[in-house]
Amino acid sequence: MLLEWRELASRECSAMAEKGVAALVIGSCEQHGLHLPLGTDVYLGEAVIRRAAECAAREVVLLPSVTYGFSAHHMDFPGSITLTQKTLAAMITEVMAGVISAGFTKAVLVVSHGGNSPAVHTAVNELGIAFPQCSVAMLRYWDFMTEFMETLRDSPLGGIGHAGEMETSMMMALYPHLVGEGWENYSPAQGNDWYHPDMFAHNRVTVYRRFRDISPYGNVGVCQDASREKGEKILNYLGEEIGKFLDGYFI
Repeated sequence: MLLEWRELASRECSAMAEKGVAALVIGSCEQHGLHLPLGTDVYLGEAVIRRAAECAAREVVLLPSVTYGFSAHHMDFPGSITLTQKTLAAMITEVMAGVISAGFTKAVLVVSHGGNSPAVHTAVNELGIAFPQCSVAMLRYWDFMTEFMETLRDSPLGGIGHAGEMETSMMMALYPHLVGEGWENYSPAQGNDWYHPDMFAHNRVTVYRRFRDISPYGNVGVCQDASREKGEKILNYLGEEIGKFLDGYFI
């Protein structure tokens, strides 16, 4: 069951604190190739947690999303806005301190932009130190679907990532009017045995790369195999799997 934090009265918020799980989506405002909107990560993160809340038995209280993230590697492309990692971690920590002060002891930080992961991890650590009585988990939705995507994907390695087959399919299912053109010239991203920018590559190392150096269009992946039907399958799968997590982890 989903409730929106911003729609609750103060007394209702307090009443939800004991049994509910607070959820905060941390997205971005950044280029997504030539064909997807700047807010893609926020749209997808919110959609995933809403589907999960529909599948979960417990109450999930969705906070207003963090719509800016660490996007320094996208700043060669107009429209991108970035926070420093230090600022992002501090923002999340301070927001969640307010959530905890309302009485919530269970919370999930939903990462919907991979570049945010280190800052969100830092926030989880800081919250764990400051509020040991609380359980705050960091969740990257794509980590719940590694094996599923291996069976569903049609593009080769290098075809799924930033504005590629997966994200485009999800946006086709959710907001088809926001999916534009220009992806016809995309080609699969390239990597090596140690690091590959494909979202589901089994990387041995982590590196920093500007997206201009990966593709002149600012993408990772191809969209020829993207479809609304595939997007619905992805969203339904994530809803069920993350719903199970929300019910089973926060006991």
